[in-house]
Amino acid sequence: MDTLEFLRAVLADTGFYCVVGLKRDGSAPVQKFYPSIEAAVEVATQLQGNGYDAYYALATYTNGDSRRGDNAQALKSFFLDLDCGLGKPYGTQVDAIVALKAFCSAVGLPRPSIVNSGRGVHVYWLLQMPVLPAQWLPVAQALKDLCTQHKLHADPAVTADVARILRIPGTLNFKDTPPSPVEILSVGAPVTFEAFEGVTGSAMPMKGYVPREMDADTLALLGGFVNSFKKILIKTAAGNGCHQVGHVVTNQATIEEPLWRAALSVANCCVDRDKAIHHISKGYPKYDPVDTDIKASDTAGPYTCAIFEKLNPGGCEGCKHKGVIRSPIVLGREIEEASLEDNIVVEKLADVPTAPAQTYVIPKYPFPYLRPKNGGVAKRVRGEDADIEIPIYHNDIYVVRRMVDEETGEAVLVRLHLPKDGVREFTIPLTAIGSKEEFRKHVAAKGVAMVKVDELMYYISDWVNYLQLNNAADIAKRQFGWTDDEFSSFVVGEKEIFADRIELNPPSKPTARLFPKFRSRGTLAEWRDMVDFFNKPGFELHQFAIGLGFGSPLMSFTALNAAMVHLWSAESGLGKTTLLHCAAGIWGDPSEVTTTEDDTLNTRMNRAEVYKNIVLPMDEITSSVAKGLSDMLKSYTHGHQRNRLDSSANVERVRGKVWQQLCLSTGNRSLIEVISAYKAIPKAEAQRVLELEVSEAILPAKEVTDELSMRLRQFYGTACIPYMQYVMKDIPGARNLYQSTKTKLDSAIGFNAKDRFYSAIASVPTTGLMLSKRADLHDFKIGRMVEWLIETMKVARVSVGAIDAGPEAVLTNFLTENYNNILRIKSTDDNRQPYSDTDMLIIPDSTPRISLVARYEYDIKVLYIMIKPFKDWCSKQQLNFHTVTGQLSAGKTKAIVKKKHMGKGTRMNLPSTNVLVLDCSEFMDDETEAALSTATAFSAPSPFPQSA
Repeated sequence: MDTLEFLRAVLADTGFYCVVGLKRDGSAPVQKFYPSIEAAVEVATQLQGNGYDAYYALATYTNGDSRRGDNAQALKSFFLDLDCGLGKPYGTQVDAIVALKAFCSAVGLPRPSIVNSGRGVHVYWLLQMPVLPAQWLPVAQALKDLCTQHKLHADPAVTADVARILRIPGTLNFKDTPPSPVEILSVGAPVTFEAFEGVTGSAMPMKGYVPREMDADTLALLGGFVNSFKKILIKTAAGNGCHQVGHVVTNQATIEEPLWRAALSVANCCVDRDKAIHHISKGYPKYDPVDTDIKASDTAGPYTCAIFEKLNPGGCEGCKHKGVIRSPIVLGREIEEASLEDNIVVEKLADVPTAPAQTYVIPKYPFPYLRPKNGGVAKRVRGEDADIEIPIYHNDIYVVRRMVDEETGEAVLVRLHLPKDGVREFTIPLTAIGSKEEFRKHVAAKGVAMVKVDELMYYISDWVNYLQLNNAADIAKRQFGWTDDEFSSFVVGEKEIFADRIELNPPSKPTARLFPKFRSRGTLAEWRDMVDFFNKPGFELHQFAIGLGFGSPLMSFTALNAAMVHLWSAESGLGKTTLLHCAAGIWGDPSEVTTTEDDTLNTRMNRAEVYKNIVLPMDEITSSVAKGLSDMLKSYTHGHQRNRLDSSANVERVRGKVWQQLCLSTGNRSLIEVISAYKAIPKAEAQRVLELEVSEAILPAKEVTDELSMRLRQFYGTACIPYMQYVMKDIPGARNLYQSTKTKLDSAIGFNAKDRFYSAIASVPTTGLMLSKRADLHDFKIGRMVEWLIETMKVARVSVGAIDAGPEAVLTNFLTENYNNILRIKSTDDNRQPYSDTDMLIIPDSTPRISLVARYEYDIKVLYIMIKPFKDWCSKQQLNFHTVTGQLSAGKTKAIVKKKHMGKGTRMNLPSTNVLVLDCSEFMDDETEAALSTATAFSAPSPFPQSA
């Protein structure tokens, strides 16, 4: 029988199959679930090839979230693990198999299947049909009890463990060098569950007793610790133990049975029970080992000191523990340290409820601390006559790594396992480790309730010292998004998303307050159902907005840092904010992730830096001043903030890495038109932002958008994990998809090198929609959206091209703004000399009202412009004066610089000065002159699209 056939016989045919890989070099364990046995066997082979010990779970599972017993679906075998070798119950595998055969013969069990585990022996009784865990467990416990009764030394932790894993036949046991094969030695015939239950059930009364469970008081008395009878005897011999137990051991031949049974009750509850009960009994003349075993098992629990005193009055006199302890069992209490397998746990993240359960390997604690078998923290110290284990804390808590924040200094990341809530991770600054009150505040805020925190604080401090000796500190992440150039993980709030798992991202100074904004609400199914509303004609703009949200992380595939899409309308209530929330809701709470009108431009830029690769949603930005918006757009598309000095020191503030993201903004005005009030020709800005005017024709009725807005506030933040994991599993594929999409759209729209921002605005969201659809996050008809996008981009491209940055356009803007300061007059010779009659002077058509900036002789169409005011105006418009004059010289106006009496023909006695002389015969036609003559009414037509 090969491995596949054997596992088909051992495992149920329904549910998920679990494979576990363990390595002894400290590597993280591998635990995966598969829907078929064939897939499980294939993975086991791969694990072995990579040097892992391969195990499989004996139960099948309802889902692939957890290997816990409460997730088990069915079992199809009963099993034992017989340890063999030096220091083990059986010296050789032959010894174990001989004992097994004797056990089966004595009990009446059928011939089992036997596997050589490499060192020991695994025993299976195969069932004809699978059974539920609730049916299986009582029978497995009965089998465990039978092993105890008949002295078959099976590992007691295995036999009745629903979630047990055993080695996979056909693999290798890497404990040995060279590795030992795990082989099937024999296969027994399957039996019915009822038949097996009948044998195990009928065997128990044969000895005339039924073992009783320990009552609640006994379990509380034991306190979850293991007990060593040897430890009690050592203490007793040293004069620090129990006088009554010492009396029984010393006087075995004459001791009365009630007192002997009292000592037997203590020995029966110890881990070395099998030796202890006979050690204190074999001196009795009529000693019978079987009878001793039965009577020990029949005791209900450890007798108390009061019972010992009643049975042997005066026997407790002089005992230092009298009145201090309740039972001698306490003297043998010790903590059983967890094994490698015990330290592998499957838990959910407490603060990320939507993340699937994950496998954690709890590390070995620094000396002298240990992790008890059932979890928690204990400290082993030297006592008067033996080591003493002192409980520190009852839940697992340990330091994962050290971190350094550039602003706040060093801290440690602490992981806490809470039995009902799951795994919680948090940071503690080193400044708090050493101050009891500060330490108490930090741990209490995360669920550690302790009155005295001294020992726990010392424990964490020892962890820090241990890590400082062995590991370098990590740099705390100050930004969200991609963590490296290899795209190995992506940070969203407190989640660090890997392709195969989720880890908690510890907070840093810039990110800590933003964590709550990036949490999730509702389920992924509810979010998907909500966005499915947009999967119909007429909602292409909504789909595009969602594509912006998914596409933003893909900006790292481009050569650009950032680009913007601006939605505007003069009217309110058209659903612009709803569109914004469509993109923001992918990542977190849309109303919190989005910046609002009340936020300053500096706040918005700081968010861009922290979000880094996550879409930046900004609501109502056009209420800001024109210069501020121009500066913001320029800095934003460059991917970094302006450097500023720290408020507390004469040093530059710490800044994050350059961001690469998409921004979606809204406003009640065109962004470019607002900027044009500050900058004459905002073409550079216009090429970096796609503006879409939102009208009633584009969006559904208000009541629909109101309902959508409400649902967007109820279901959010659940799509980012599956989306990013899908992308990270095939980064080359995602990059290739982006490149092919870009090539097709560039060709369809007619983009060239100057349109690089528009190219990204079109291709990145489209790629994001395609990838998220492949990840089964929506079912949009993307082709329809692409058709809408191509037509929209064509219109926008033409509109940006209409923003004329030629020299004549600059001249027109200058004349328009300064019309009231222009001397408009006919050409004439200077008539002031030698005449004095004012009637000989030329009466100008208009004179400057404030200051003279230009002179226009309209009959010969020559314009004279004062150099300084024109240079100042160019500077305010962020235009290069020399570039503009050079273009005017080479253009229609044939501009030159020469001296001119600007007051010629008037009473203005001005000295000759250098001016810019322009020939306006080809520039200034009658229509332009008429427009300039009514400058207050002059306004250039908007070159921007009036609808999307």
